[in-house]
Amino acid sequence: MKTLVISILLSSLFVAPAAYADVEQLYFADIFLPTFSNGYIKRMKPNGTGFKSLVSTGDGVRGIAINPVNGEIFWSDANRHAISKTNFNGKNQKDIVMSKLDFVSDVDIDVENNKIYWSDQSQNQIGRANLDGTEQSFIIPSPCPANVGFFCTAGGNLAIDAVNKKLYWTTSYCSDNSCSNTSTYLGDILRSDLDGSKIETVIKAIGRPSSIQVDPIGKKIYWTDYVNDVVRRSNLDGTGVDDLFVVGKNNNPNGLTLDLKNGYIYWDQDGNVQDRSCIKRMHLNGKHPENIKCGFGNVPDLEFVSTTAHRPLRSRPAD
Repeated sequence: MKTLVISILLSSLFVAPAAYADVEQLYFADIFLPTFSNGYIKRMKPNGTGFKSLVSTGDGVRGIAINPVNGEIFWSDANRHAISKTNFNGKNQKDIVMSKLDFVSDVDIDVENNKIYWSDQSQNQIGRANLDGTEQSFIIPSPCPANVGFFCTAGGNLAIDAVNKKLYWTTSYCSDNSCSNTSTYLGDILRSDLDGSKIETVIKAIGRPSSIQVDPIGKKIYWTDYVNDVVRRSNLDGTGVDDLFVVGKNNNPNGLTLDLKNGYIYWDQDGNVQDRSCIKRMHLNGKHPENIKCGFGNVPDLEFVSTTAHRPLRSRPAD
C-alpha cells in the first residue's frame, strides 16, 4: 500500500502543465437581412451556439477566407471593389487590395505561400496577391474555356488544394445568347497549378456549380448547384458525380464548407420562410442531414475553422 499512498500524495500536490484543446468555429457572411442593404461577417460553434456578429460590411460581402495561422478573416466586397481583412474578434479592419477590382465574388488563401486568390466576375479574371496586398497580379485572365457557351464568366467561387498544389474554380454560362428564363444555365469546374498554368476542365456542364470545396485526402470535390438545387460531389478527376442532397422546392443551396476532421459538410440553404435560410450539415457521404441554425438572409460563403487554444489546468484538490 505504500506505493499507492505515495502516488496519492504526489497527485494531490501536482499542478498539471498547460493543456491544449481544439476550438471549432464556423465563420460566414450573412447578407440581405434585415434589409437588402445589410451584411455581416458572423461566427458560431458548429452546433449553432455561441453566435456572434463580428463585422458590419454592408451587402457587398461575397466571399470569406480564414488564415488560422495569423488569426485573420479576409473577405471580398463587391460594392466597395475591395478585399479586406480583420482579426478573429472583428478588430483591426484593413483594406489590402483596392485597385483593378470590380465585382470580387470569392477569395481563398494559400496559407503555406502567404497568398490570397480572388475571382472577379465582372472582369472575368482570377487574381492573386500577397496577404498584405502587395504583388497583385491576374494569373488567369480568361477563366472560361474557348467556345464553351454564351456570356461565360468566372462563376464566382474558388478552392485551394494545398496538398496537390492546385487552384479550382467554377464558371457560369448560358445555353443560348438570350440568357433568358428559357435558357439553360450551365457551368464547369476547372483547375490549374497555383500560378495559373496547366488549366484543365474537370467537370463539364453538369448543372451549374457554385460554391466549391476540395478534400485532397479523400480525393473529392464538393459543390452546391443553386440552379438545379442540389449538393454534389465527384472524384478529383471529375468522375463519379454523386448527388448528396437534392434540395427541391427551389430552396437554393448557397455557400459550402468542409469539416474534414469530423467528417461533415456544412452549407447554407434557402428555407420555406421568405428571405430566411438555414445553415445545415450532413456527413461527407450525404447521410443524416440536419439544420444547425436558421434565420439568416443569404450566406454566400462560410468556413469551418479548427484552432488550438491554450487552456491551463487547475491543480487537483487535496483529499
